[in-house]
Amino acid sequence: MSDEPQAAAPLPDEGVYPIREVSRLTGVNAVTLRAWQRRYGLVQPARTEKGHRLYSEQDIRQIGEILSWLERGVSIGQVKGLLSEPQSAPVSDHWQQTLDQFGQALLVFNQRKAEAELNDLLASYPFELVRSRVLQPLVEQLLGLWRERPDGELLQQVWLGWLHTRFARHLIEQEKGVPVTLASWGQVGPLDLVWAAYELIGQGYEVQLLGAVEPRHVTLLEGRATPPWLVLLGAGLGKQDLATPWPAGTRFFGELGRLYDADWLNQQDWRASLAERMAQQSAGRGRKTP
Repeated sequence: MSDEPQAAAPLPDEGVYPIREVSRLTGVNAVTLRAWQRRYGLVQPARTEKGHRLYSEQDIRQIGEILSWLERGVSIGQVKGLLSEPQSAPVSDHWQQTLDQFGQALLVFNQRKAEAELNDLLASYPFELVRSRVLQPLVEQLLGLWRERPDGELLQQVWLGWLHTRFARHLIEQEKGVPVTLASWGQVGPLDLVWAAYELIGQGYEVQLLGAVEPRHVTLLEGRATPPWLVLLGAGLGKQDLATPWPAGTRFFGELGRLYDADWLNQQDWRASLAERMAQQSAGRGRKTP
C-alpha cells in the first residue's frame, strides 16, 4: 500500500471506477494517471482499504479538463494552476518545443537525451497525444532527411530502427490481458503498427502482432491467431481487394481508411483512430473488446 494520504471516499451517486476502467474510459494509461497524481498533484482519487485507487465521476471530468489543456499545447506541469485560473493560459506551444528538442537530439546522435525525452513523454502524457504531436511529425522529418543532408539516409536508418526497437520491446514484456490479433492491410507508416500495439498493451490488451496480412491469411492462421482481428487500414487497396471478405468480428481502424468509399467503411464499422475504435466497442458492448 502506498504512503500517499488517502482521500475521502466518493459518494455512492458519484460512481466509483478502478484505475484500469478509468484508463479505458479516458485513453490515459495507468502509469500516466499515477504520474499525474504523484508528480503534479493532479486527480486525487479515493482509496480502498488495500490502497487501490478509486476514481469518481468528478475525477473523470477533471481528466477531461486536463486533456483539453494538453491538446491546446500546455505542458502537464502548467495544468494544475490553469484548472483554477484558466485565464492565465501560456501562449507557448509545448508540443512544438518538445518536437524541436527531440529532433535536435536525433540530429546530433544523442541517444541518451532522446531516451530520456521519450521516457518523460510516455510517462507524463497520453500516448495518442505523444504520437500525433511528436512521434509522427518526427518520423516525417526523418523520412525527408535524405533530400536535405548528406547523412540523412543514415540518420533515418538509425533512428527509425531505434524507435521501432524501443516500442516493440513492450510486446516481449507484456503481461497477460484481453487477447487480440493485430495486423495491417495495405501500405502503412514504418512505425504505425508497433505504435498501435504499444497503445493496446497500455490499455491492458495482450497483443499478437502479425504485421502486413491479407484476408486469405486469416483462414491459413485459423487456430493459431487469436480472434478478434484488429486491422490497421493502409493505402493502395483497390476495389477488388476491398471486395474480399474478412471474418465476422474483424475490426478496422486507421486514418488512411478515409481514402476508401464511405459506404464500404460504414459496412466495416471503420474508425479513424485506435482510440475511437476502442471507445466505440467498449460503449457498444459494455465490455472490453477492441
